[in-house]
Amino acid sequence: MKKTTVLIALLLVFSAAISAQTYNNYTKDYTLVSQTEAGIEADRTHRMVLCDYQPSGLYVRRGERIGFAVSGLDGKYRLSSMIGFKPMWGNRNKTQENALQNGANTVTATQDGILSFIFVKAEGYDTNPSSVNVKVTGGKAFPLYHLGRSNVLNWENDLKIMKDANFVQLISDKALLTITYKDYIKKPIRDLAATFQSIHSVIIWEDELAGFDNSTPQNRPTRNRINYLIDLYSTPKEAEDYYMYASNYFIGMKRDNYTDLTEKLKTEWGIWHETGHTHQQRSWTWNSIGEISVNLFSLYVQEKYGLPTRLGTKEGGETLTTFEKARRYVADPNKNYLVSNEEADYNELFSKLVMFHQLKTAYGWEPIKRLHQYFRKSPYVEIDGETDADQANKFIYAMCVVTQNNLIPFFKKWGLNASAATTKRVNDLRFPMPSTDPSKIFQ
Repeated sequence: MKKTTVLIALLLVFSAAISAQTYNNYTKDYTLVSQTEAGIEADRTHRMVLCDYQPSGLYVRRGERIGFAVSGLDGKYRLSSMIGFKPMWGNRNKTQENALQNGANTVTATQDGILSFIFVKAEGYDTNPSSVNVKVTGGKAFPLYHLGRSNVLNWENDLKIMKDANFVQLISDKALLTITYKDYIKKPIRDLAATFQSIHSVIIWEDELAGFDNSTPQNRPTRNRINYLIDLYSTPKEAEDYYMYASNYFIGMKRDNYTDLTEKLKTEWGIWHETGHTHQQRSWTWNSIGEISVNLFSLYVQEKYGLPTRLGTKEGGETLTTFEKARRYVADPNKNYLVSNEEADYNELFSKLVMFHQLKTAYGWEPIKRLHQYFRKSPYVEIDGETDADQANKFIYAMCVVTQNNLIPFFKKWGLNASAATTKRVNDLRFPMPSTDPSKIFQ
């Protein structure tokens, strides 16, 4: 069977499986469709860990005994209950997870919290999703909206009558939103379908840039969701250090800015940025570039929305645009692209982003997509003692391969110097120099 035929067959299987899942927190009956275990999926996709848990729409109290009647659990799959959230900023909160088996199960809650399910294949990538039925006894329903399944009038009624709820949750096949009830009531989502459409657009576009085009199994977009979650555990002082933050399993939001996701996403660079972090690849994201290369995703989304590039603006009241500051940076004889941002004034996030902008302007977005695919071809292996320079050399070589040009002189102009070994590897490929020098592009 041809690779394309296999991929189409898999997509049909996934589509059929997703259509079978139901989250009914009125009757507390659930048909769950398996996700790939979060760590296994992160290895396959070579990106940050996304959530593999699914909502129940129930909240439980400490000391409460919760019953789970499970049927149809395949022996190759694991089912667990989860109370609470995965660790947030400051690592103060705890997560209670308990394995569930076919038949009757009882779990005593050791803390208050949202009840979720983790239903994953025990080993390996889940190419043929399974389903399981769960009937819950106990817990209290809170407003839960399932895109394409929930009745909007029922949802609005739940918001009116479930006044003692701690949270609301909204779920689609790509995203899970977890928002405190009191904050949501103050600023509810006006158009649920339009909001999810915007969120899906950003996720789909960023998947595109990361090279998830279904061309191979490792380039198939994930079925695991991004959980946008309000962080209730950070201290006010800690919250001063972030706008939002990307962590394993979720993107943490503040109570006072979650509406940037639900109302302002078409112009909100910060959320494009945090969602971009979930796509970054460790193999070539050395320390000083983490907050730079992530903005490739923001630039891509900005362009998709038809907006002018942020690089032409003056950041933070500066007198020069980012392009103008980047020109000065390239002209500095002492520049070093590997130096972390805290160590040098010129090592400024947006100025250094211009290097990627130049590559994109010269070659288009395709080499960036192929770059991500290049690094997904082989499983990423942590190498003891690997330095920032080692990772930078991997990146330099890979960019030469995906552009089919010798870019070593270009990177040198940015203070990103290839090692003798990398230079030899590239020279041995006999790639031509770029027909137009990308380092001269400052617009």
